[in-house]
Amino acid sequence: MIRILLFSLLLVSWMPGPAYIEKISASMVSRQVQMGKSVTIKGNIYYQRNGNMVTRFSYPKEYIVISNKVGEVKIYDPARNSVLQYQNFLFSTQSSQFYFFFSGKSADMGLGDIGFVQEKTSKEGNLVVTIWKLKNPDKKAAIQKVKLVYQQQQPVYMHYEDAAGKIIRKVFYYNYIRLENSSFPSITTEIVYGEKNDSTVSKTTYTDFKLNHQASNEYMDYRIPANAKIEK
Repeated sequence: MIRILLFSLLLVSWMPGPAYIEKISASMVSRQVQMGKSVTIKGNIYYQRNGNMVTRFSYPKEYIVISNKVGEVKIYDPARNSVLQYQNFLFSTQSSQFYFFFSGKSADMGLGDIGFVQEKTSKEGNLVVTIWKLKNPDKKAAIQKVKLVYQQQQPVYMHYEDAAGKIIRKVFYYNYIRLENSSFPSITTEIVYGEKNDSTVSKTTYTDFKLNHQASNEYMDYRIPANAKIEK
């Protein structure tokens, strides 16, 4: 579940955020349902404008996840004093919700940066619906098309389609709040569909936002102990 949530966080406003928001922290509660089983995960997120992000999961077990914009991830288990390390651009903080909304990328939710171009736009009531496709066709790509929907210039829904046109992931953004000159969706609901018609549903709520010097604490620049055991 921790890895699914990490993907959701790394994989979850129209106007760019002001340059003076250098650091931000928030509390997080995520409730997930998979295969009929429910789990609640609690923690805090510490994000910096340079792309460094620390997520401290406090419940049901303490984990500290350190990630950056090039996809380097370290998962530290304080109870065992052990760390798991890996690198994959899928886990880059540049694909995180915090990056999109505080780096001026919410206009296209970073799709342009990962090789997508807008194919068409239409209106449905008070919604603006955009369809995105790969700029350079690649039949092997896991994601072939993306639907991105706006309401009042704010993203409210996205879904991702595979080569067969099957929706493999949906994300809903809502309950927007104002933080300085940025709008941020404080609640997201994500549905990830498996290969056997199963799915994982996650609802994540962010509260207690703190900016800049108020967000600074021991976890913002957390360092894993030098004597931590590296797990393979």
